[in-house]
Amino acid sequence: MMEMLDYVKASPQKVKENINDKESLVTPLVKLFCDQSFVSVIIVASGSSMNAAKMAQPYMVKRLGCPVSVITPELFELTEPIDFNKTFVFFVSQSGASTNILHAMTYMKELSHQTILLTGNVHSQAAGNADYVIDYGVGIETVGYVTIGLSTLILYLALFANEVAIKGDREYNSDDEFMQLANVMSSTIDKGVDFVSEHFLELAEMGPTFICGNNMNLGVAREAALKFQETLKIPTMHYEVEEFMHGPDIQLSPRYTVFLIDNLQHSSRISSIYEKLAVVTSRRYLITFGSELKEENIINITKPLITDLCSLAVIPFFQVIVASMMPALSTEKSHPLADRFMHAITTKNYSQNNKE
Repeated sequence: MMEMLDYVKASPQKVKENINDKESLVTPLVKLFCDQSFVSVIIVASGSSMNAAKMAQPYMVKRLGCPVSVITPELFELTEPIDFNKTFVFFVSQSGASTNILHAMTYMKELSHQTILLTGNVHSQAAGNADYVIDYGVGIETVGYVTIGLSTLILYLALFANEVAIKGDREYNSDDEFMQLANVMSSTIDKGVDFVSEHFLELAEMGPTFICGNNMNLGVAREAALKFQETLKIPTMHYEVEEFMHGPDIQLSPRYTVFLIDNLQHSSRISSIYEKLAVVTSRRYLITFGSELKEENIINITKPLITDLCSLAVIPFFQVIVASMMPALSTEKSHPLADRFMHAITTKNYSQNNKE
């Protein structure tokens, strides 16, 4: 049986396969989008699916040439009336079993509008309730802490937007450029494995943690924080870098760990924050792109050719950490009372015939 780290390491190859299969994957969604003159897009998702959409959002805005919002199902139901004739709305759920997605889809049906679902499980309850069901190409991922599902969703959303740009005769990216991104992912995974080996004791002793980044890398920070909490059971917060400096930093002590993700164009401000963090904690790390900086706690990620998708190049670093440390520290199981709570409040609705 594949473990979490196996899925992380398999992600670049799966990304390449989906690039080669892009026409069959994205054509249904492209057709639905291009059949009408939409002026904006709303993606309704939660958890890792929402984080993936946030990581793809800047690229989608550039290629679609219109505003793209990523919102939770709860916010979707609370938002003022949406003009569905002008706004392209679709839902995302890898499992197709998230109760909040099911509820939001029912709400949209009550408004007499079609529901479009991107999913990794076309036999799920959500798929059965949708007017249009589109498999985004994740395949089967048996580990609950999704990794390959995240990467394939980011890629799918990017390929969708890129194909719309091609049809609209606007600037677009080539398959070779997308393939290079998959190669960068492989390089990041190798760097993550080396990092875990070199910093194992520090990672084993992690307490409260901050993960900070800007723009699409805020999506990376959000997903990494989610995974740290799910797998390592460590309180982890995500912020834009300056928001971290405007209040949350007051609680810092030597027990804290801080990961800073640099901007694509190297930020002297972020580097300065990283350097000064040394006065309060030795567990501070800087992830940067193509930099000449050489230091044990600086992780240098290759800058991809498609810079607006650098999130896809960064997230494997954090995935490797959690996938390596969870089994090493035996943190898979939750507290018994947490288990009792989670069983009392349903977040997934699997039917007997539709379990993943």
